[in-house]
Amino acid sequence: MNETVEKFSLFFKKDFKKKFICFFTIPFLASVIFLVDFFLLPETNTSDIITHISIIKIPSNVGGTSVRVCKVSGYRYITETNLKFSTLNTRIKSSEIKLRVTPLFKTVKAVSSTSKQKIVLASGFSGLNQVLFVLCNGFILVSIIYILLTKHITENARLNLLFSNTFILAVWIYALLLY
Repeated sequence: MNETVEKFSLFFKKDFKKKFICFFTIPFLASVIFLVDFFLLPETNTSDIITHISIIKIPSNVGGTSVRVCKVSGYRYITETNLKFSTLNTRIKSSEIKLRVTPLFKTVKAVSSTSKQKIVLASGFSGLNQVLFVLCNGFILVSIIYILLTKHITENARLNLLFSNTFILAVWIYALLLY
């Protein structure tokens, strides 16, 4: 483990600013493309059929004891056109639904059943995913600005920037894959 960390640190040691900016600008630009896709590009409205429903369960303790029970937290859906989304505590009863989808990443923005009932989503750019997305990208942006404005970066600051941003990037990728 120490050899891997040492090799990673040594890779960034020479020409740190250029390598750091190149390495961490790529995920930042990818997230900017995601934001443009989500907020600026015109969305498409489609009708679809739910083909698969799975229950999201969270284990919890009962009354301070060591007995664990699973509590239903939400539902995960897959449609006929392979669009995926999840809801909190709301089960969609009808199989026919209407979706608003982003054009590039096919992120489901809104779901409504055929009875015009709007359903609150837990996936996509909402909830914990939205908070993680904003925090991670804000942290990466502040680090890149710091690198650009600082003339001399100490060894301690270099290691702190490198490993904290690597950790933040790992959290960002995990959230992206999870949701």
